[in-house]
Amino acid sequence: METKISSVKTQKSLSVVQFISSNIDTFDYVSLGNALANNFIEIKEVGEGARVNDLFVYNNSDKFVFMMDGDIIEGAKQNRVINTSILLAPQCNTQIHVSCVERGRWRYVSDKFNSSVLFAPSFLRSAKSRDVHSNLREGRSHYADQGKVWDDVKLYCKKFNVESETENLGAVYEANKETFEKAQAEFKYNENVNGIAIFIDGKIITLDLFNSSKVYQDYFGKIIKGAFFEINHHKKTTNEINESELKYKTLEVIDKIETLEKNTFNGVGVGIEKRFETKEFVGLELMFNDLLIHQSVIKIN
Repeated sequence: METKISSVKTQKSLSVVQFISSNIDTFDYVSLGNALANNFIEIKEVGEGARVNDLFVYNNSDKFVFMMDGDIIEGAKQNRVINTSILLAPQCNTQIHVSCVERGRWRYVSDKFNSSVLFAPSFLRSAKSRDVHSNLREGRSHYADQGKVWDDVKLYCKKFNVESETENLGAVYEANKETFEKAQAEFKYNENVNGIAIFIDGKIITLDLFNSSKVYQDYFGKIIKGAFFEINHHKKTTNEINESELKYKTLEVIDKIETLEKNTFNGVGVGIEKRFETKEFVGLELMFNDLLIHQSVIKIN
């Protein structure tokens, strides 16, 4: 796979590298937010009793629908985060695995879910992804350690000095909405681009590559917001951020991931997952018909 850097921008401690891969726009699919906005899908609790870590998705459209590891959905009995990247086939019903990011609520506020403007922070994503990988290696399903996820949400609330009656990750955003939105507005997505690497103080924290440039655009702002959760967790440095170094580090990580041996598992929807874990990174590649739909690389710790 050939990769070309499109742009680099730094605002204070946050740097965003956008890049293009040779596999761009070879498969037609839509994002979760797009699908919900157009009523292509419905996401509901499992049965009357409901279950914290399982949901049903009804795809009533003729579209392939993509749900990303880290997607947050709001409503029903609790707000949840998607445990793994998923490609849903047209006209199908699928049970998916999720984690709760709102510990203190177990009551309906609506009969179904909506897409959140938020996205899971990288620390939460990395811990969750490691749990899922461990479970899959042991022959279990795409579940994460719910207790760890709740602890991480509590940590983010504490770091931002936010008190939430239901220990809701979304409360951090609501209490800092203006700051989050201002941070996102500093960065604009590039047309015909399908990859993004996020750096804080010159250190890479996440890298995400999509097949679709449109799906990339749909997730661009959310990924920026997710990164902003981590900024207050790092001491400010006076180190000068070198643009050439950020480009080099991005390409270096992409090349390194390509050479890794990966464990292969069936996807939750269609396709397969190729998962990897090193001392530095954890991640996955979601493949369908030999096409890369989504690649996720997350820094550990």
